[in-house]
Amino acid sequence: MNKLNFIWIACLMQTGLFAQNDVTIGKYRKFESKILGGELTYLEHLPDGYEKSDKTYPVIFMMNGQNVSQFANDAATLDNLTNERIPDMILIGISNTGMADKYWSCPDDSGHVTGGTVFSTFLKDELIPEINKNYRTNGYQILSGQSNTGLFVMYNLLIYPEMFDAWVIASPMFGWCPDFFLKSTRSLFKTHSGIKKKLYISYGELDYIQVLKPINDFKEVMKRSPAGLEWKLEMIDNSGHVAFSTMNNALLFFFSGCTMNAERKKLSVPEIKSYFAELSKEYGFEVNPKAGVLLDMAFDLSDEQKTGNAIEMMEYLISLDPDSEVNFYCLGRLFQKTGNIESAKINYNKALSINPGHEPSKAALNKLNKQKDSQ
Repeated sequence: MNKLNFIWIACLMQTGLFAQNDVTIGKYRKFESKILGGELTYLEHLPDGYEKSDKTYPVIFMMNGQNVSQFANDAATLDNLTNERIPDMILIGISNTGMADKYWSCPDDSGHVTGGTVFSTFLKDELIPEINKNYRTNGYQILSGQSNTGLFVMYNLLIYPEMFDAWVIASPMFGWCPDFFLKSTRSLFKTHSGIKKKLYISYGELDYIQVLKPINDFKEVMKRSPAGLEWKLEMIDNSGHVAFSTMNNALLFFFSGCTMNAERKKLSVPEIKSYFAELSKEYGFEVNPKAGVLLDMAFDLSDEQKTGNAIEMMEYLISLDPDSEVNFYCLGRLFQKTGNIESAKINYNKALSINPGHEPSKAALNKLNKQKDSQ
């Protein structure tokens, strides 16, 4: 292993990739609803570093939050994908028990969908304002549901398409009232031909008959959707009802442009900035490449002996993440590699101004000072 690789291993070890921490899925919160007529509970899962930042975030509102395994799965999915693939997000898991079980979204004998309408009103007038008041949100909102709550999520899109930016549905039980959803979907496409939203629907290869029987008819209707509605209806192989890969696949579909794939990694720093500026306009909030990916790219450039480009990449990373002592330390190592000792010292000192106890920066400075004294 060459000297450069030792430098970057030292940087990676300082990022916490090898650290062990307690695992926390989320915290329970209580909320009193006048519309639903009682108290409900929701679970929060915040992005890593939320408390130390002033950033704002998109929010995923997940139905069936009382299903802890489902909530844990979606929280773990977010933690995994936000490392490299998608923007950081807040997850809110709504516990649909007690007063919050009023979401049934098939029409009654009089043709009214009382539950779905009431629960949508609750989301719009109470819960979303409550979350916006208590958390740093940026206005981008996703609604997710499974099975019967997936039916509600589809109803919300059809009747209140302005409420959310994207919808995630696992195994919707269309079979309870298939004609209603087919008709309502066709109606949406006629009345909202200019819609610009995103929809992901999954179902299992081994799913319930109430899902499998009507899904092909629904798929045919979706093929006539307006161009601005980006949608994907996906069967998950060897899976039953409510595939756990749903959230993973949905978020990768919604935010496919955020991944620094092989082609995007060939872009220069100015080109990356321009690309993500356009992407931010599309989503309506600021989107940037992930810090770990940029660090990897700087490593690759250094490994190719393109140290100047690696320095430019690290400086871009620092402009996005200026509170990381690790970033300044790694930049200092790059400057030291080029022989620019003064710039190396400046960056080691910046690392120490963020974290006075940062031992790698202390050691690097001490070594440089000893070398100077011996000359």
